[in-house]
Amino acid sequence: MTENSMTIPTWQKGCIEEMVILNETRDVLKYSFSNSLDDIRIAIYARTGHNINLEKAFWRLNPRLSISVKHLMNSHNVIYSMTTNIRNKIKSVVVNMRVGDKWYITGYDEIEGEIYSWDFLNSLSRALKIVKYILNDNDTDDE
Repeated sequence: MTENSMTIPTWQKGCIEEMVILNETRDVLKYSFSNSLDDIRIAIYARTGHNINLEKAFWRLNPRLSISVKHLMNSHNVIYSMTTNIRNKIKSVVVNMRVGDKWYITGYDEIEGEIYSWDFLNSLSRALKIVKYILNDNDTDDE
């Protein structure tokens, strides 16, 4: 058991599962660790009821991954970790990936029972800002 863990790791559905205290925020989250993206997908389904195709995930560099999670991923010698969380009434799925000494993240939010990738939500937000800008620009031309 590591200093950032609250329980002895257990083996569930192809993943090691462990409660983790994030050093930076002191949040306590249940993480699944695995070398198999399919096992992470199964763990996500077990926790959320959503079947997410992680083969098509958009990964971004994650310079803010908690040192606690990095340490456990290294000590378990795994490529992937996953957790779920609820903030501001939004349910989120966070998946981390280790490639050498670089850390990547992808995520999904549940909105009204549907799951959306963070990449899609960011693209939608940018598109809405552009539409709003265009509409506001046209409104000033009419005056």
